[in-house]
Amino acid sequence: MTPPPGEGTRGQAPRVLVVTFALDPTADYVLRELNAHGVPFWRTDLADFPSRSTLSAVLGADGRWCGAMQGSGSAARGVDLSQVRAVWWRKPTPFAFPETMSGPEQAFAASQAKRAVSGVLGSLPGVLWVNRPERNADCTKPRQLAAAAEAGLCVPETLITNNPADVPPFAERCGGHIITKVLGGIVHTENNTRGQLYTHRVQPERWTDPRIALTAHLFQREITDKAYEIRVTVVNGQSFPVAIHAPAGPAPLDWRRDSRGLHYGTALLPPDVQRGIETLLRRLELVYAALDFIVDSNGTHYLVDVNPGGQWAWIDRTRGAITHALADLLEKGSTT
Repeated sequence: MTPPPGEGTRGQAPRVLVVTFALDPTADYVLRELNAHGVPFWRTDLADFPSRSTLSAVLGADGRWCGAMQGSGSAARGVDLSQVRAVWWRKPTPFAFPETMSGPEQAFAASQAKRAVSGVLGSLPGVLWVNRPERNADCTKPRQLAAAAEAGLCVPETLITNNPADVPPFAERCGGHIITKVLGGIVHTENNTRGQLYTHRVQPERWTDPRIALTAHLFQREITDKAYEIRVTVVNGQSFPVAIHAPAGPAPLDWRRDSRGLHYGTALLPPDVQRGIETLLRRLELVYAALDFIVDSNGTHYLVDVNPGGQWAWIDRTRGAITHALADLLEKGSTT
């Protein structure tokens, strides 16, 4: 049974801090493993602060923060800052404030909370982070693609522009086959309806669409001879690759369109790709990441995405191994 949020092994000071949203089933797998190992942890979310959790930190003469972060109530659990050895920063939701506060007041309070919580936790010495939030934030599409190319990995030809005139010559260099994808997360909300922005093929009549000028757009050469894709989940240098085969229809362009129809298989990474991944994640300073590759009919591996908080629990064949690897890493509290 999954420990309730904030639960760990009782009677011990939690030394693993898990920051994620309350209903995160992926995190549950790892927390059950930590519980089975007797590793004390405390689970919380940024949205719990400040109404359901408190931070109290005093800077000592030695430059170390002393104090605690804990839940509200007399029986609430928390963490002694001096005992924290690992922070698993997964998918926290934003700080939450009373509706009685005005918009500007909430914005100011959020900036204060972010600097306090992230600043204090980030200053604790000898703490393993999976991953530091600033490293996650820095892993933008332009940054990751550039770092991948520098690391020797193949990356599809890419154009980022808000100038419609740039698109036709780029498309022609790509043989007339280009796609577009969002530069950030694919989830969006419009008129209180939640949707997803998948990869789209750009037809010639859209190459000079004037709406391109409204904001930055990312265009890439389409890998038209795609054989399959690979999701590579990496935990502290250990890779867990899985081949993804999408069914016929729109899914081959973006397998997220039909996740239920996907088939998974064994994937072996060429040594040069494995070395490139290791170099890339060192450059991005990521302890954990999920990487997506397209493999063409010639066996060339094209890196198309690096997600520092990517999901992995939905793939049965690697779920157990990744769970164990993450739990072992958090328990150890060190990458060495």
